Amino acid sequence: MIDAVPECREAMPSIRFTAALSIMSSLMQAPAMTSLFSLLFLAAALTCCLPVSAQVVYKHVMPDGRIIYSDQPLKGASESKAVDLPPPPTDAERAAAQQRKADEGRKRKELEGRLDERRNKLDAADARVTAARKGIEAAERALEVGREPLPGERSGNVGATSRLNDAYFQRIAGLEKAVADAKKELDDALHERNQAR
Repeated sequence: MIDAVPECREAMPSIRFTAALSIMSSLMQAPAMTSLFSLLFLAAALTCCLPVSAQVVYKHVMPDGRIIYSDQPLKGASESKAVDLPPPPTDAERAAAQQRKADEGRKRKELEGRLDERRNKLDAADARVTAARKGIEAAERALEVGREPLPGERSGNVGATSRLNDAYFQRIAGLEKAVADAKKELDDALHERNQAR
């Protein structure tokens, strides 16, 4: 097997280095890209591209306002200066970052669980309120219809007249209690829904 020419082996890190700078320069055209993020991204991108000996990184401001990074001075730039790249993260820093990511994921799941629980409580409370209102309508309708005496709820008086007897009043009292209970259920349902919000 023929080994690579020494010049080629020496040129490969520079090629990767220049490619990384080209990618970074393209990303810098996005308006939302901040300087700190740019430098951190560049440091991470160049970690695997730099050879053992450090290479200088230049930041160029072009006449049209574009920002370009390269490994050598660039002709035509309005401003050029060397940039100090932050060092790559240590093993401890990477471990801490992974731990923070895990903690954030756990907290996010806990929050989503609480939101789901609250949403379910609200849905149940809304259903209870709806049912309570229907219950009031049904109870009031039954009371209105029930005011008409039923057979056996009148007793005869002297002189061929009649009067409502205790059976009628007991039945009406039960219908009125049903209305009151339905209204109380609505109050309880509204209170539960307010507590769930």
